[in-house]
Amino acid sequence: MDNIPEERQQRYTLWKKNTKLLYDYLNTNTSKWPSLTCQFFPDLDTATDTHRVLLSSFTSSQVPDDEDIHIASISTLRHLPWSSLNNFDMDEMEFKPDTYTKLPPKNLQTRLTIRFPHGDCNRATFLPQNPDVISAASSDGSVYIFDRTKHGTTSISTNSRPYEIQLLPKSIGVSEAVGLAWNLQRQATLATCYSDGALRVWDITTFTRDDPVMDTEMALFQDEKSNGFNDVSWMISHDSILAIGREDNILALHDLRSPQQPTLTPGKFHQGGINSCKFNLSQDLLLASAGGDGQVHLWDIRKLQEPIMTLSHGSAISTIAWNQYEPSVIATAGQEDGLVKLWNASDAQLLFTHGGHMLGVNDVAWSSHDKWLLCSVANDNSTHIWRPARTLLD
Repeated sequence: MDNIPEERQQRYTLWKKNTKLLYDYLNTNTSKWPSLTCQFFPDLDTATDTHRVLLSSFTSSQVPDDEDIHIASISTLRHLPWSSLNNFDMDEMEFKPDTYTKLPPKNLQTRLTIRFPHGDCNRATFLPQNPDVISAASSDGSVYIFDRTKHGTTSISTNSRPYEIQLLPKSIGVSEAVGLAWNLQRQATLATCYSDGALRVWDITTFTRDDPVMDTEMALFQDEKSNGFNDVSWMISHDSILAIGREDNILALHDLRSPQQPTLTPGKFHQGGINSCKFNLSQDLLLASAGGDGQVHLWDIRKLQEPIMTLSHGSAISTIAWNQYEPSVIATAGQEDGLVKLWNASDAQLLFTHGGHMLGVNDVAWSSHDKWLLCSVANDNSTHIWRPARTLLD
């Protein structure tokens, strides 16, 4: 707690007192190390309402043996029959499950841990067409591909090989791999971006089991004057168009059919670098960018001269995430203020603020089964699973 400002601690105390009013569901977890990434898997155990979440452990190279990606599970208890007057606790004024009901574990349960081969895990994401395949970007410049089914079913991976594939460019230098995005239309096609201003697109289907290292990409674009690339996002219904968020405040639109001729936004609309960019999940022509200046700009990719709308988070943003069920709703994660804010992008209305993290938020993700359920991870080593109260959203 020594590195957490007094004002932030007071804010947390006030937040904690009001959680019963703010949330329909809230589960807070603390781990040994912070996670830089989080993502809900697409499956759901309906019998116990159990979700699986992809997480990581980031030690900043202090303890390499602790660097890992792991899969955890949590039940949000929606399967329990609570809505009965017999289950109403008059003292706490809330519904509770029957005393004979067997409850699942209260907190996240680690189901599988895969030790990270080398470097720090900057980002991890699974292949949409096969969630057992997981990609992870490393600070050593590699991108590692893991097949979950090859690492056993116990909490600790038993595979003798630390990874299935290593994507290692021939001329990587000291560049870090920082961004990952799987193509939704072209299976096993992965876009990666690097801190030296490189974009690489890989076709994983060309991998051979005899040699786990791939060093030849299917497409490469380099712009050393950009000061580095931070994030990459594929257009949802197109197999060749993607966007890059750059450190020089420029948002770049690339078409693999002519990758050396990107369409660029003016650099004057962001300050402090573009940390995240995401295509809308329902409207392909809508692209959001967020940066170190705390601004989220919404763009019509047909007219990239200026944004069509701006949302102001208030401080630097680490990442953004669109809601797949509510196309106009977007989440912003505060890199410095520790807040996650939910917005209606159609009218720039702030819908909800999650204030449970005491340090900067590294990632935020929406559930694919519960349209208002989110996961967020922060530098205070916390992982939160939460659903805002519907009374506040309606």
